[in-house]
Amino acid sequence: MARKRLLQVITRSDWAGGQKVLYALVYGLKQYYPEEFDIEVACGKYDGTLISELQKLGIKVHIVEDLVRKISPVKDIKAFFQLRKIIKQGKYDIVHLHSSKSGFLGRIAAKLSGVPTVVYTVHGWWPIEQYHGLKRKLLIYAERFASKFSDKIVFLCKRDLEKARIWKIGTEKQYVIIHNAIIPPQTFEKGALRRELNIPENVKIVGNVARLDRQKNPIRFLEIARLVLSQRDDVVFVWIGGSVVDDYYGKEVQKWLENNSYLKEKIYFLPFRKDAIQLMSDFDVFLLTSDSEGMPLVVLEAQSLGVRVVGTDVGCVGEIVENTVSNATVESLSSEVFKVLTNRLYHDQHSRKTTDIRRFIDEYVSKCYLGITKGVNHK
Repeated sequence: MARKRLLQVITRSDWAGGQKVLYALVYGLKQYYPEEFDIEVACGKYDGTLISELQKLGIKVHIVEDLVRKISPVKDIKAFFQLRKIIKQGKYDIVHLHSSKSGFLGRIAAKLSGVPTVVYTVHGWWPIEQYHGLKRKLLIYAERFASKFSDKIVFLCKRDLEKARIWKIGTEKQYVIIHNAIIPPQTFEKGALRRELNIPENVKIVGNVARLDRQKNPIRFLEIARLVLSQRDDVVFVWIGGSVVDDYYGKEVQKWLENNSYLKEKIYFLPFRKDAIQLMSDFDVFLLTSDSEGMPLVVLEAQSLGVRVVGTDVGCVGEIVENTVSNATVESLSSEVFKVLTNRLYHDQHSRKTTDIRRFIDEYVSKCYLGITKGVNHK
């Protein structure tokens, strides 16, 4: 059987959720289907963490100079033609798109270039849900239009698929649900975060790992911290993944911290860290405060470490987490945090949950990549 040429495309090249999913796909395909696929990746520049990680796997990466996250008519037109050039020259059998911007431009470019199979994974609907009124309607129309250039549209859970139905994005024959998976993290010796921040063993750690922006709602995290800390002193709150100096919402966080300076020894903000998973192993509670999500990999990572998760019931979170709160308020989420912190069953004995990376890869191959699992002799 001739190898299938597969191009994975994503807008940003940093190390966030969608990028980790793409990396897991590439890693898994090389692991389980080494003779079936030739894999390449196209992405924008940004910080390039994804690029360096892919290059360690020996993957060829195409840099799309003008592929940016924000809407920019001039750059977007340039990015479209850059993508189309890469696709036409690559003569790919399959093009798989991730993220809304590359998903829109890349699907059209791929189909106009004659690619037989075009797959689009929806990593949550925040690109639409963050807006209201006319702008939301226009974005829904854009997704409807782009869906006509898709063979398969992959959702991470039933809730995201139902939203596509309501918005009339795509058709039933295009819909596929494939739950995210993570590459199982290595076993870490706990204690790195406690040592770095000098947190005693008898103090509980409530944490989050995310960038600082409106979607992740760090202010809600801070308000929960204030309420919990008003009632007990044996807790600290740690957020990993954003700069309180450089990011726009980081400045909002900094303003909150300055206005509540009496809590400065109880709340910590660390920048993006490549060792975030190891640091997260010291969490007693992972507190997800997002207003919107797909299926956040960081939650799967926390569960794989045996960390109990409390969170807002958004996106696919309710399908993988027990302690979620619908229409979450600061008070209701604080109540869940208290419950977890005070119940022994939720502490160190909490069992680890693992995600089946092999199942994840097999589902993409069988349901999206032309069904070539039939007759394949797995390595």
